[in-house]
Amino acid sequence: MGRRSAYGRSGIDYGRRVGIVLIVLAALAGFAALGTYIGIRTSGFGHRVEFLAPTFGGKDVVYICAMGEDNTRLTQKRERGLTDTIILMQVDFPNKRVAAISVPRDTRIELPGHGYVKVNAAHVVGGPYLTMNAVEMLTGIKPDYYIKTNLNGFVQAVDILGGVEVDVEKNMHYDDNWGNLHINLKKGRQVLMGKDAMGYVRFRHDTLGDITRMGRQQKFIKAFISKMLSPTKLPKLPWVVKALMDNVDTSMTTRDGIRLAELFREINLSEVQMVQMPAVPEYISGISYMIQDVDKTKEVVQELFFPKPPMPSLEVLNGTGIPGAAQKVAEALKLYGYEVKTVGNAPSFGYESSQIVGHKGDNGLDKLAGLVNTGTITQDKKPESKADITVIVGKDCKLIGTGS
Repeated sequence: MGRRSAYGRSGIDYGRRVGIVLIVLAALAGFAALGTYIGIRTSGFGHRVEFLAPTFGGKDVVYICAMGEDNTRLTQKRERGLTDTIILMQVDFPNKRVAAISVPRDTRIELPGHGYVKVNAAHVVGGPYLTMNAVEMLTGIKPDYYIKTNLNGFVQAVDILGGVEVDVEKNMHYDDNWGNLHINLKKGRQVLMGKDAMGYVRFRHDTLGDITRMGRQQKFIKAFISKMLSPTKLPKLPWVVKALMDNVDTSMTTRDGIRLAELFREINLSEVQMVQMPAVPEYISGISYMIQDVDKTKEVVQELFFPKPPMPSLEVLNGTGIPGAAQKVAEALKLYGYEVKTVGNAPSFGYESSQIVGHKGDNGLDKLAGLVNTGTITQDKKPESKADITVIVGKDCKLIGTGS
């Protein structure tokens, strides 16, 4: 069978993983609210609260492996299910940024002692920690923590709240006996109970596919959290969160979870960067796998988790009196990647040496000073300035041909 591109976000696998992530976020938001509500006297994550210990071990940037377990076919002999969803999240607390890469569940990987398997089987044979090891093997990033959940708690929580009111955009009908998913919703505003709510957020048969579904999921989660935190539902909050947290297993502490939840409540979910690990489908010995593109994965991980900081914007002013000096310097600096917002004249033309004035912190001032041949650097910390840095061109500036 030929290969086809699988770099994009389309397909039912993406919709499932987004649903799992949103459910995790709802659980975390509810847990944070519960912590505030009862003075943080709970240990819903299964760990005692360490008030003196810094959250996440003092780290400002952490990597969390989020897993969605398919627990619908568990038996006494099979205590752990396959991971229907595997996502590696980078959480940057100082910059309030979350980025994530989804690992296709059918990715072929060689696990020590188990040979070649699909990555979703790592959880069955070795639990969350073997899954974390597999993610590290595939991405080169070692997860610091894991959080694992399933859909049961979400359904229960919605039922405890007495349902959530939403405006269903259109008639939705879908039956999947193998996946035990049956959706039969009528268009219009209505209160959805647990199973119908799950059908609403998982329905994918739209013109725009998962793009439309993402919008529905975000709309529903906002309505869910709003109702969960409404004054009339606060007495039910402990039971709602218990239903969610009973279906969540994590290596994070209670305070870790609260801090993470508070961050997710502050950011816009639509701004969370999420990509899929580059891979292509291939049959091997009659089994359908996703084969990782190792080189592409390295590029994606670098761009997603370690993006180059944007070049600072500049204001370039002529302090020499030489006609066109500021414009000439501005054009030269553009070639180095800088964004020049304004070009004009300095307050005087008596500048023998160039000046670099930073308005928003030390944003590459030394590098810029080297380019224009000056050691004169000052900072005035004017966040209202339109540009990050002002360059006053002096007569010693290299970029106008008069400097040494």
